[in-house]
Amino acid sequence: GMPTRENWQEQIKLARNKNVYIESGGITWLFHPEFYPYPSAAFAIKEAGNICGMDKLMWGSDYPRTMSVITYQMSYDFILNSVWLTEGEKLDFLGRTAKEFYRFGDLAIPPAITTMVD
Repeated sequence: GMPTRENWQEQIKLARNKNVYIESGGITWLFHPEFYPYPSAAFAIKEAGNICGMDKLMWGSDYPRTMSVITYQMSYDFILNSVWLTEGEKLDFLGRTAKEFYRFGDLAIPPAITTMVD
């Protein structure tokens, strides 16, 4: 579902099927010319959610490919700061869907690791 391509919404419709989910790794790369905070990328995620439900979409960073352009934190902050998505949609997209999909139990949040690309 590459939202920079014509008729990308047709691919998103596939996620209406029971065992089909969509991961968003690379979306910041697709909207690189726009750059952070990627409002068009966030709008595309909202549009995809309207097509198949936010419970079928998962965040992805596409790291390390994107680290030459943005930090890892920026790859999800654009979702946290989006005006297009509700708080519930952000929770679904940034973790709740993946937690259910992979059947993760309660996971501890690891401590932040500071690196030169943070």
